Amino acid sequence: MLSAHPLSNTPNRLSPILQAGSGIRYDIRKPAQEGIASSTWQQISRVPALEMPTFKILIISKAFPWSIVIRAPAGSVVTCGTIFEELHKQLQRHIEDAEWAIVAVDKTRKGAIEKAAKSRQEKDKINRLKRIDWLGDTSIFEGLEKDKEFEKKRHLPGNASVTETWVVRFGKR
Repeated sequence: MLSAHPLSNTPNRLSPILQAGSGIRYDIRKPAQEGIASSTWQQISRVPALEMPTFKILIISKAFPWSIVIRAPAGSVVTCGTIFEELHKQLQRHIEDAEWAIVAVDKTRKGAIEKAAKSRQEKDKINRLKRIDWLGDTSIFEGLEKDKEFEKKRHLPGNASVTETWVVRFGKR
C-alpha cells in the first residue's frame, strides 16, 4: 500500500504486517499480546508501521463511526505494535449515548451489537456496551488499506486532514 509522504513526493509504504489481505489477522477483542502468538509479537511489535518515519496515523473504518488517532510514543515512531495496541484499547471504550443514537433505529445493527455484547459480558462481566460490540461477529483485524474515496466522504468538514489516514478492515471470526 502506498500513500504520499508529506515531506517528499515518494510514496510511504505500509508495512506488509499491516496490509489488508497479506498481513496479520487476529481477533481484536483480545490484547495484541494475547491474540498474536508471542514469538510473532516479538518479531513485529517494534517494526515501523510505515517505511518513512510517521508520528501520527488516523484510522477510520466502514465498520464503525469514529476515527482513531494513533500517536507515536515520545522519542519513537508509530509501530505495528502501537497500532494493534491502540486499536484494541480504543475498541474497549464504552459506547457513548450519541453513538448509540446512530443505531437505535437500525434493528439489524442494534441486534448485532446487543448479541455481541451479551456474549462478551458473559466472559468479562462488564455490563455496559463497548465499542468492540459494534463490530458484532466481525472482530478479526484483517489489515489497513487506502481508500481515498471513503476517506474523502468520511472526513469531517472543517477538520484538518491527516496525511497518513488508513481504513481498517475487519472480517468474520
